[in-house]
Amino acid sequence: MVVPGGASRQESVRLGLDALPPEYDVVLVHDAARPLVPVDTVDAVIEAVRDGAPAVVPALPPSDTVKEVTPAAAPGAPEPVVATPDRSRLRAVQTPQGFDRQVLARAHAEVTENVTDDASMVEQLGLTVVVVPGHEEAFKVTRPLDLVLAEAVLARRRLNDGF
Repeated sequence: MVVPGGASRQESVRLGLDALPPEYDVVLVHDAARPLVPVDTVDAVIEAVRDGAPAVVPALPPSDTVKEVTPAAAPGAPEPVVATPDRSRLRAVQTPQGFDRQVLARAHAEVTENVTDDASMVEQLGLTVVVVPGHEEAFKVTRPLDLVLAEAVLARRRLNDGF
């Protein structure tokens, strides 16, 4: 079934959720900019929801040091560093994000502000979001260099997997 999207990501997810037949109790929300997510990652997300997690995100530890800054007053102006978070506590979140259907429906009914993704909506309800291992091939394809990397991943997959 194809469901026309809304004006925002949040509205598009809500419209898809509204159109979902009632017999489905696990919902995955996926970012189309991540076309190379391995099946094992998808399976891990589903399994964690089925095991009782209300919300699940695949994620990877960042390889770079991350700095918190005061945003520049003007584009291109220097930004002062205010903190260096402990990298061991950080994760770069990917998709698909998985949810217990009732939890996601409640999040969409109750949370309307400070939404970065569906998992952040569940966090605002005070519920636990858990992390499962992500995969380095689940990167976003949004810039020209990403397309080159995606072509390399597909070429490797064709050689190793035959498709």
